[in-house]
Amino acid sequence: MANNLTPKPFIIPIFIPNMGCPHRCVFCDQASITGHEDGKLSRRQVRERISEFLGFKGDHRGRVEVAFYGGNFLGLPRSYRQNLLDEAQGFVEGGQVESIRFSTRPDTITRETLKTLAPYAVRVLKVGAQSMDDSVLSLSRRGHTAEDTRRSVRHLKDHGLKVGLQIMPGLPGDTPETIFETGRRVAELEPDFVRIYPTVVVKNTVLEKWYDSGRFKPLSLADAIELTKRLYLLFKAGSISVIRMGLQAVGSLLEPGAVVGGPFHPAFGHLVHSEIFLDLAVRELEMQETLSKRITLKVHPHDVPKLRGLRNHNIKQLIQRFRLKALQVLPDPTLPENALRVAGLPQPGFAIRKIKCYGLSKL
Repeated sequence: MANNLTPKPFIIPIFIPNMGCPHRCVFCDQASITGHEDGKLSRRQVRERISEFLGFKGDHRGRVEVAFYGGNFLGLPRSYRQNLLDEAQGFVEGGQVESIRFSTRPDTITRETLKTLAPYAVRVLKVGAQSMDDSVLSLSRRGHTAEDTRRSVRHLKDHGLKVGLQIMPGLPGDTPETIFETGRRVAELEPDFVRIYPTVVVKNTVLEKWYDSGRFKPLSLADAIELTKRLYLLFKAGSISVIRMGLQAVGSLLEPGAVVGGPFHPAFGHLVHSEIFLDLAVRELEMQETLSKRITLKVHPHDVPKLRGLRNHNIKQLIQRFRLKALQVLPDPTLPENALRVAGLPQPGFAIRKIKCYGLSKL
């Protein structure tokens, strides 16, 4: 079977931690989250960083994008913001970079600020929505409302830009109901992609003080996986891409004591995908009128690790649940991704689009 997958873009990250942010949210310590300390980059440093990363690009990588991460880009002083964009745009005009993206707050996205981007090859904006519940946003000291997020998405779409929204289940004041309502409201906005970052307690934040005093209780890892799984299925049902689940395990976050509480796991996204495939396998096996004690399950080669689970967790669970003597997982490139088949049956089992309804039935 031919591989028709589009190569992933080659992202050149430029970090501007906390810069341009008028508020310090209770959960935020961008230096730890991004792995970079606060500091104003010069134009020369930006130019050198882009040049350095271009040297790492291999032939198998896709289009090249410069991405400004970690701060509130549209909140930067206009002259400094344009200096950064000018440097990136120079590589676009030189044919080495295709486009530019950045992260920003919803309340800084206006028709006026977007007009300033016209001379530049900005194609994607990631918006830190975090929640669509105003009380949760207030408790987190975000300084913006859910309506700001809705308005910002409208402006971005009017300008023909791709929109990504980031949400953080488990913020102070969150409940399963507010989390799923945030998911529904985000899905209604039809962003191009979503990031789901369950809230963790990072050192040197207000949230750490609240956690130590008992004022804040983060989600457990198991609860965060379950909630994120249901959000993932909700977004997939709306054909919205989920490009990351869980904070990226950068070096600083892996240092002892950096994360003091909450559902941080370096393989969080894999754990969520594995839970989805466990559900898929259970539903398929439950539908069989007769079940052999020795089962072979087939999935697309890319999905073998998801079905097996971390350290073969899913295999052990299925063997125990269905009292099997053996369970084998085989790759089958003729199957589509996100589908499963019990070997020997004439038709593929439920694809993830079928399990979506099961996953959402209890929301």
